[in-house]
Amino acid sequence: MRKVIFILCLFLTNIISANAQTFSMAELDIYSGKGKKKDVTMAAEIARDNPLNSQYEFVKACIIECPGHPKIELYNKIYQWILGMSSNSQSAIQVADTIAGIIQTRLYISQIAKRTMGDNHYFVSIRPLLTFDFKDGKIRFTYSLESYHVLKKTDDSGVGFMMGNMFFYSGEGDKDNQVWPLISCYPFTKNPSFPKVTSSRALVNTVATYNILKDRITSALNTKKRDDNW
Repeated sequence: MRKVIFILCLFLTNIISANAQTFSMAELDIYSGKGKKKDVTMAAEIARDNPLNSQYEFVKACIIECPGHPKIELYNKIYQWILGMSSNSQSAIQVADTIAGIIQTRLYISQIAKRTMGDNHYFVSIRPLLTFDFKDGKIRFTYSLESYHVLKKTDDSGVGFMMGNMFFYSGEGDKDNQVWPLISCYPFTKNPSFPKVTSSRALVNTVATYNILKDRITSALNTKKRDDNW
């Protein structure tokens, strides 16, 4: 059993290393701006200021100013940043149009929130749609999300273990992959269909991932191109 877990750990380490976009729990806590507030309280404040749109999506957007940089240069930098995020980023790019000046990509972010309720363990992942609109000297970055992707595990005779900030489970316990539409989750409805605290934690950390991505995008745009004739 120990040998199996050791081999599994090595395999998972390689998978995690292939994904350049990681979000540690410490990083999520900082970027959420939650401080000492409870997740439910923070989530209610977020929903008050950012209600779902007409398509029942949670949307955050900002303008990133890049004075002096032409549209095509900004486009190429973001395109390369997306390709560098993970080993399968290229297949996740849904729209890439240099003439219209737009890129859309679907990013998978694993386990932004975890919670245990009795014998049930919930692991929340998200797949936000990132949209980049380009003009000379500026980019509009839009982040939209319509649902949470939740893995529900029920304790059995298996073995659970942590690796970094991620939890893995080996055994025959029940596993159920679920999709939680935001419109059915607290705080976007008074009668939520899913656990209130888990949904609240997921929303708080969804905002944190947006803030992290915004910082990483700004950093990528400020990276100077290296001279090949060094």
